[in-house]
Amino acid sequence: MAEHVLELRGIPLSHLVAYLVECGGDPPPDETLPITVRGHGWQAEVLREESVRITSRFHVNAVFIRFHADDDHTLNRLMDRFRIKVMRVGG
Repeated sequence: MAEHVLELRGIPLSHLVAYLVECGGDPPPDETLPITVRGHGWQAEVLREESVRITSRFHVNAVFIRFHADDDHTLNRLMDRFRIKVMRVGG
């Protein structure tokens, strides 16, 4: 079994769950942490959400997600799709 943990900042928790569903996961029955989204050969657990202090006046949310897959190939495909969803372009 392959596993990977990501910390994502500045993206609302509800959006991250929606992105996991768009990557082929089944919608979770509720959004109480921890949230588990299951797909074919993989699952993602949204473990926790924290507020991270960047400066004394600037805080962002940080969401921690643990990905499990049956094999490395499945995990890599999922991570490729998910990273496209969470990509943010500066400007």
